[in-house]
Amino acid sequence: MANDEKEKKTESVSDPQVASKDGKLGTILTILNLVITLGIGGVVFMQFQKDKHRESVSDISSEAEAPAKDEHGAEAHGEAGHGEAAHGEAAHGEEHGEGHGEAPKKNTGSKILTLDQFTVNLSTTVGTPPRFARVVIAIEVPSEDTSQELNQKMPQVRNAVIDLFNSKRPTDLQTGEGRNFLKEEIRNALNSFLVTGKIKGVFFSNFQVSS
Repeated sequence: MANDEKEKKTESVSDPQVASKDGKLGTILTILNLVITLGIGGVVFMQFQKDKHRESVSDISSEAEAPAKDEHGAEAHGEAGHGEAAHGEAAHGEEHGEGHGEAPKKNTGSKILTLDQFTVNLSTTVGTPPRFARVVIAIEVPSEDTSQELNQKMPQVRNAVIDLFNSKRPTDLQTGEGRNFLKEEIRNALNSFLVTGKIKGVFFSNFQVSS
């Protein structure tokens, strides 16, 4: 009987200790579970705040860029409209010019006008057989207008050329220097009565002096 009572006492003493240990363990587990839950909740909350912040920044960037794009698009449209208007004005100006019969620009390129062959007497002394020169002359003119003027004034042109040849002796035309001097005299003589332009150059071909 004494042993049974001791065992009962032992069991009665150990049971509160076990219960106390179990209670502490449960409390620790509960606290640990609460800490873990709070930690997970905090992590989720922080992630949510971070994602929300990113979305806010993205939204702000999109809203900030949208007016710039619209403004740029408006400016581009305005410039395009201005360019189209300028093009329209240019086209209108061209039509306006054509409507008034504006003459096209004339060709201002140089032209070569070849004169008919000259056979002219040269200057000789008394008692000397007559001598003559046979030559084809080409004249460089600055424009078609000057070429037309020369054709219209051909009698004056031929008269000026003949007078100059008549004043030359055969020996004057035997050297290149003498012939070049005659070319310059012809050019100056013709330019003296031309109005639309000045002769640029005089050229000789088939140049012959009788012996």
